[in-house]
Amino acid sequence: MKFRTFVVAALAVCVLISQAEARTPAAAASGSPYLFVWAGDEARQSSDFLSVIDANPSSPSYGRIVSSVPVGITGSMPHHTEYEFPAGNLLFANGWVAGHTFIWDLSQPLKPRIAAQFQDRAGYSFPHSFVRLPNGNVLATFQSHDGALAADGGLVELRNDGSVVRSSSAMDPAADKDVIWPYSMAIVPQLDRVVSSSSPMGWPDWGKLPPGSWTLKKINDQVTSHVQVWRLSDLHLLNTVTLPSDVGKHNQWPAEPRLLPDGSVYVNTFSCGLYRMRDVSGAHPSAELVYTFPGGDSPHTICSVPVVVGHYWIQTVAALPGLIVLDISHPEKPVEVSRLVFGGRFPMPHWLAADRKSDRLVVTGDMESWVLVARFDPDKGTLSLDQSFREPGATAPGISFDRQQWPHGKAGRALVHGALFGPE
Repeated sequence: MKFRTFVVAALAVCVLISQAEARTPAAAASGSPYLFVWAGDEARQSSDFLSVIDANPSSPSYGRIVSSVPVGITGSMPHHTEYEFPAGNLLFANGWVAGHTFIWDLSQPLKPRIAAQFQDRAGYSFPHSFVRLPNGNVLATFQSHDGALAADGGLVELRNDGSVVRSSSAMDPAADKDVIWPYSMAIVPQLDRVVSSSSPMGWPDWGKLPPGSWTLKKINDQVTSHVQVWRLSDLHLLNTVTLPSDVGKHNQWPAEPRLLPDGSVYVNTFSCGLYRMRDVSGAHPSAELVYTFPGGDSPHTICSVPVVVGHYWIQTVAALPGLIVLDISHPEKPVEVSRLVFGGRFPMPHWLAADRKSDRLVVTGDMESWVLVARFDPDKGTLSLDQSFREPGATAPGISFDRQQWPHGKAGRALVHGALFGPE
């Protein structure tokens, strides 16, 4: 898809990402003690790696990279991790271009180790996003099939060792095959539903496409505006919903579905629209545009990963660049409460995850080398940057991954993507 060419990029509250996002974080003196950041060498000469940052504000090494573990693969393009720290300490993290997923054992946070790894599963290839199910397993979106990168992937339920429980195709006879690209999803267990977005991740110019794949241009030019509804209990695909268009074409490239506190579902788009799903449990689900964010009309102004904290939707907005907070007490009519503008030093905010033990959010840039921590006031709905989260002697907050020396050895500038606080 055009915008992604440049990006190339309720029940069981304890274990569900969507449910966990709907909670208001309890105030805590320090919060989670560590921040895990999934990163890769920009030059693709050194191994991709998982880094560990000291996230205890009372620690003398707060904000320092205290550990890093290489995976032994270069140029995998580290991409999505899980959004919330898993209860069992086993974290799924994918290398997009390699179609390779690593399962990290984080039971010893300063000594992460790879517990398992996999590529294709149940005939599906290129896994993208992961969410936890009430039973503790992981549901993953796979964008394609048979080792190639082309339309029509599916959903696969996986155990914590990466083995397959069940799978289901995203193909819908009522929809054009070319628009079927399972991207991300939200679980709605009280309605026995899964809501998934459909957007091609895109492919970098430097990546080698596997045999049988679409051409680079066809992948990156494919436009989608579709969301799919599944039955959770058997992963049966029920409907493919086309997001309604508007004059700004805010329906293009659906991104991240999220469950809201009232049990409804929002889906944002990379073109900066925000849609509310309607009648998800009915025979004819639909969607309505309820909000538009600035930008979305160029590759460098997309809207990417959001997070739900209490009755607030917090959205990454590259056009600012920064974050916008919406009050979603009335999901049919969200209202902007505040925004936090980062400035030119931190372009393309993309990934966002909350520390459920404190008031903190971690933000990373798309194909960038910076990591920020923001603080969110759930009473006022306002954001501020954590000014103490910075390099020793630095004049600005944030941690730079543009360096030559890492705990695991010498390497070059690294690009970051998935990041999350932990452990629980």
